[in-house]
Amino acid sequence: MPATTGAFSALLAPGLRKVYIDYMKKWPEEYSQIANLQTSKRAYEEDRIFAGLGSFLVKKEGEPIQYDTGQQGNAKRYTHIASALGFRVTREAFADDLYNVIGPKMARSLAQSATDSVELQFGALWDDIFAGATYLGFDGKPLASTTHVTVFGATQVNRPATDVDLGVSSLRAALENLENTLDERGFPRMKRGTRLIVGSSFQWVAKELTESAQKPYTADNEKNVFADMKLSYMVYHYQSDPNAWALSCPSSEQDVNFFWRERPIFENSDDFDTKDAKFTGYMRNSMGFGDWRGWYASSGST
Repeated sequence: MPATTGAFSALLAPGLRKVYIDYMKKWPEEYSQIANLQTSKRAYEEDRIFAGLGSFLVKKEGEPIQYDTGQQGNAKRYTHIASALGFRVTREAFADDLYNVIGPKMARSLAQSATDSVELQFGALWDDIFAGATYLGFDGKPLASTTHVTVFGATQVNRPATDVDLGVSSLRAALENLENTLDERGFPRMKRGTRLIVGSSFQWVAKELTESAQKPYTADNEKNVFADMKLSYMVYHYQSDPNAWALSCPSSEQDVNFFWRERPIFENSDDFDTKDAKFTGYMRNSMGFGDWRGWYASSGST
């Protein structure tokens, strides 16, 4: 009975696929704690901003009602990008491996590469929230800016004029900024910051600000007003600037998105001529933001 060309890789695949799945489950995700996870079934997704109606106007007796019209703004397109990686195991190497480590180690490495690649892809967006070299919103500005422009031409900010480190005063300013958010027509759209996102060097400051019973960095025994606001924090390990920090609103109130077109897929096959077993990982996704509202951020002063 002739052997099939897929016999070798088929022998390895079940165990390696289990290694992929188990490893990826154990690895904690960070990007999904920041972005809104979305599923896409198209080559791209597109959003568009819209400015609604203005205020009611005084109507004098006998005069007609005045009519208003909303205004459509710019579109934001999310185009999915594919990325992939693979490895080969020769039949001889696998046969001579006395400790059965080549396949599992390579599988773990491929799973780790997939996990790290997703985080690094999102990390590139996160590192760009001040410069806007690649990721821009509806208004053509980066996520954190002092010159956001509405559909009707008004300017708003969600970044301090001079960047500051995270502290009592800067956190208070961030919370007030979000609370004073206006929509595209200038109506108040009060937002409440709930989560701090910090680099590893500022996690202790974030913990003191959100969890201390008394006001941090003072001997006056004042109450820590932040403690009653149920603020949380997370350390994001994939940002390049350890001093940058951000305050975000709940997912439903912010528009940083990560679209999965195809989550990581692991496959196997044999090379007929070399008899090597080949294993690959493939994924397709996109990320970005349209509306900047729901965020306040600073690159820090140090």
